Amino acid sequence: MNLKSLSLCICLISSLYGQTLNNFLGHWTGDENLDSPTFSYENRNISIVVSEGGDREGFHIYSSSCDFLYNDDLSWAYHYFGINKDMGQVVFLRRFITPLGVLGYEELAYDLADWETDFFVAQYQAEDGLTFHEIRVSMNLLDVLEPLPSKIELSQNFPNPFNPSTDIFVSVDIDSRGSLIVYDLMGNEVRRLHHGRFERGQKKITWNGVNDQGTTVGGGTYICRLMINGSHVKSQKMTLIK
Repeated sequence: MNLKSLSLCICLISSLYGQTLNNFLGHWTGDENLDSPTFSYENRNISIVVSEGGDREGFHIYSSSCDFLYNDDLSWAYHYFGINKDMGQVVFLRRFITPLGVLGYEELAYDLADWETDFFVAQYQAEDGLTFHEIRVSMNLLDVLEPLPSKIELSQNFPNPFNPSTDIFVSVDIDSRGSLIVYDLMGNEVRRLHHGRFERGQKKITWNGVNDQGTTVGGGTYICRLMINGSHVKSQKMTLIK
């Protein structure tokens, strides 16, 4: 590490010491770069929501649109977010739980390459040097983190598989704000089906198999993801057949 890099690292750690974990609460959006033996991409949109909760001291819980960080298919996994002030790092921790107890942990420590109150750049390098992941995100000040409704339901789309269209039902027990977005398996946004208010009760939303540009998409598996009041709630897989 050269003198300039060392000085920058010291400045970042010093600024981080004045912060607390609660400074990271909120909805962060931006882009990510990944270079790995399995997947590689550049400037992909990313969303990270850090919320209070969980039972691990010194950590909050989080959800994310990034499959490298977050896997909602693992219903037995708890996702935690923390900071290591001494190392100038943010930590993403996944704890695996079964009825028999804790199976284990998976921890990814990201070095803070840049840090401000409402912006940070974090970088992860695997020990074998084969995987590099960079996150560049800003606090989404347009989102107001409100308490989640006590009842939130995202139905499995029907019909499924489908052609040419399918219906999705979202239910909440109090008026809320959120979004329902369709992604492909690479994490790219395909169609924003809803963004704004969800009124109390059940809402039917139809997807006719076209993207945000009005072009019919190809057959295959897509992910429908529901966000309510700034928190990732649930996802469903949908299959379009041609």
